[in-house]
Parts: sequence; C-alpha cells; structure tokens
Amino acid sequence: MEHSQDASAGYVSLPQETDSIFAALIDKDPVPTRSLWHDYKMFGTNDEDKTQLNAFIDDGYAPIYRELNPKHQYRIKIATLKAPFNSSPTTGSFNIKCRQHSDITDASASLVGGETVLKGQSFTEIVSDVDVTGSADYNIGSVRDITEILSISWSGLVEDHPIRIIAQYQGLVGATPTDTSDKTNDILLAETSTKNGVSRYRRFRVGNTDSDSVAHMLLKRRWVDCDSNSDLVHIPSNSILKHALLAKLAEDNADLQRAQYHWGTVNQLLEVDTDSYRGAAKPTLHIAPNGVGGGMTGMY
Repeated sequence: MEHSQDASAGYVSLPQETDSIFAALIDKDPVPTRSLWHDYKMFGTNDEDKTQLNAFIDDGYAPIYRELNPKHQYRIKIATLKAPFNSSPTTGSFNIKCRQHSDITDASASLVGGETVLKGQSFTEIVSDVDVTGSADYNIGSVRDITEILSISWSGLVEDHPIRIIAQYQGLVGATPTDTSDKTNDILLAETSTKNGVSRYRRFRVGNTDSDSVAHMLLKRRWVDCDSNSDLVHIPSNSILKHALLAKLAEDNADLQRAQYHWGTVNQLLEVDTDSYRGAAKPTLHIAPNGVGGGMTGMY
C-alpha cells in the first residue's frame, strides 16, 4: 500500500496495518532503508549529534504514532470515528501508562550535574472503563500534566467501532493545566478499530528533513489475526496458496515427487515474504581498502 506522512520531526511511524518499507521518498528524493543494528553501529541514535542520515533507519516500535512535545503537557482524550460521529463506545476499558510533570521531585536537584531526573520504572497508570452514551468524545482520567506516554492498551471495545486517541494540549510544562480552544497543539496518538489490542507503531528515523518535509512510502501490510467475521484480511501472495494447494493435491494422489516440488516452491516464497516482514533492507556491504575513513562509511 502507498502512504504519505509528515516527516518534519525526523521520523515516521507506519500505520498499524503495515510493518515494513519497500521503497520511500523524502519529498522527491529516493531514500534507502537500513536495518536497526547496522545503522546504530554506524550513526548512533542521532539524538545528541548532527549526523546526516541519508536513509530510513529502523528504530523498532513505539507506543504512539507521534511523540509529545517536551515543552507541553497534555491530557488523554478519546474521539469516535464512526459515522455519524456522535456516540462513543459504551463497553470496554483503556489502560494508559504515562509520566507526569508532577512526578519530578526536588530531590533530583541534589544529583551531581544539576537537575537530573531518574525515571526508573515509576509511572502513572490511568485505567478507564468505557461507559459513555451520546458523546462524540470524552477525557480518559483526570490527569492533565502528562509529559510522556509509555503504553496504551484497550480491551472489550465494541466491535467495528473505530476510535482516535488524542493528547489534548493543556499548556506549557509546569503551568496550571487548562483546556484551550487552540487545537493546533493537540497530537494524534493512535487510531484503532480492533476489539482487543495495544497501540504499537513501527518507527523509522530519517534525516535531512525540514518543516515542510513529507515521506512518501510503499509499505508491506502486516499479518493480522482474525478475531471476528468482519476482519479484513490481505493475502500476502496468491502463488503461496496456489502451490500449497497443488502440493496437498499431489500428496492426496500419492505423487510425492510433485508434492516435494510444490512444497519447496512454497518454502522459497515464504522465505521471501518473511524477509520483507522482518522490516528494513539488509545491511549494504561496504569495502574500504584503506580502512574506515578512506572515503567509505564502514567496512565489514
């Protein structure tokens, strides 16, 4: 499937129904895809340096589609996406693990190097049972100074009722939280139409972007387990099914030679499909006769 997304933040999060990038452009320029371990070794995390990343770099999974602005604080809001957009789900529950600005303690100032907050495993857990009727959107919990999302999960939602999970802007970090009519600072965290699940997005870092950068990607759909009769299933390859059926037919007719051929072909096609499922492209072999620094990015 084709997908376009804002890349100004230096990363993209793939839609939940996909899991890897076949090919991609940043604006109008083709950009290769690199694997996680390969490019961490070559470039690091790119959080503290200005290394130019000329590739989409697999960065694992993130619980939310877009990251929160570290200068802002938020509350979590649910909005229905089911027409006529006036009634939220009435059954199910949400579980959101997050960190709040109020979690920061004065004791952190006594650490060497100034104010350093040791997060450890501490977090706030917001659990909300859905029981809303006649409302298009509503707030999850009363926490209004959220600064980081650790995980979002849900269970028991009404089947085929898509929802959107939003971080609603509540002002600058440290200020008294207040609702605002300015929606430009709200952030989309997740969208789901599944009955049970967790918010989980495949993340790719990318460099050489500016405020107007857009990523255009050709993506591979992920395998989806069927939970109900209405689930949409995308068959990965008709050839796999065809050869599997022929192999089974040959076995039923005691034609082992034909069966072995067709099962071998199925195995090869599944390997190709699995390679794309694993994510990014395999690392490129670089040869530098004069060693690292001799005009090449590295040598294996």
